[in-house]
Amino acid sequence: MCNRALAIAFLMCVPYPFAGCTQSGGGTGQQVAQIATTKADLFGVPAEYRALHIGLEKTLARPVAFMAQPGGEAIGTQLEQGNIPYAILTAKEYAAIKDPSKLTLLATAVNLMDRTTRKAHIIIRANSHLKSISDCAGKRFAFGNYHDLLTDYAARRALQDAGVPLNKLLPEILPPPFAMEGRLYVQDDAPSKIMLDLTVNAGVVDEMVFNKLAADGGNPITGPSRDMFTIVGETREIPEMVIVAGPGADPAEAEKLKKYLLTDAKADAKLCEQLGIKGFAEPDRAKYEAVRDLMPAT
Repeated sequence: MCNRALAIAFLMCVPYPFAGCTQSGGGTGQQVAQIATTKADLFGVPAEYRALHIGLEKTLARPVAFMAQPGGEAIGTQLEQGNIPYAILTAKEYAAIKDPSKLTLLATAVNLMDRTTRKAHIIIRANSHLKSISDCAGKRFAFGNYHDLLTDYAARRALQDAGVPLNKLLPEILPPPFAMEGRLYVQDDAPSKIMLDLTVNAGVVDEMVFNKLAADGGNPITGPSRDMFTIVGETREIPEMVIVAGPGADPAEAEKLKKYLLTDAKADAKLCEQLGIKGFAEPDRAKYEAVRDLMPAT
């Protein structure tokens, strides 16, 4: 029984390593339009792409398949070699591509703040004796998600630019996943952590997460509110996800895809809800190139 289950699992995973192979859709004879992504769903289309999937198949008039890849570098390789024509990339995944110059940026997401970028706030308690980012030296600091471009790498750079390199923070002794490499990671819970743990003096929080907090009236039962904190600094602006075409994409089809994303996708309420966006806009390559130096050297 165990061997049979393993065999089934293997067969379900087989399509992914062979992402560049020609496929036909459901016996129709039409070649599948492949889109690389790091999101995988062995039982169908990733949940956040379901409405997008319908719209893309209608627009391109052929089957569409999302091909899971392990990371941005792998996606870049598949695009450059012409194995996969399109990809959906986060800014971090774009930054991981060694040479993105051959990519055509089709559309970038517009977030719920009506912007194509977002930043994170460096926050302290409103009644804290700390007054600036530089005062975080020698203190416990709550990062967001480990290796996240915004709440980890960009936060590190904001601290460094203020004269607080990582070795000046109070090192963490907690085990993973609470601490990694001597740093505290709390996902989106920096406000709660700072409110409840008096030993955590400051932290970083995505501005969209911070904006969702109540304006006032926060407490340990209902959660923190914005008036309980002082914003002493911000990270760089990080661009939202971008949809790109590789050198192997048909130019006419890529233009059709771009037109759909920029004009029609925003009217699809279900698509926007699933992706957590308001639509798409013209991409600015310079914004994606600007964050490449936030990534650690490999």
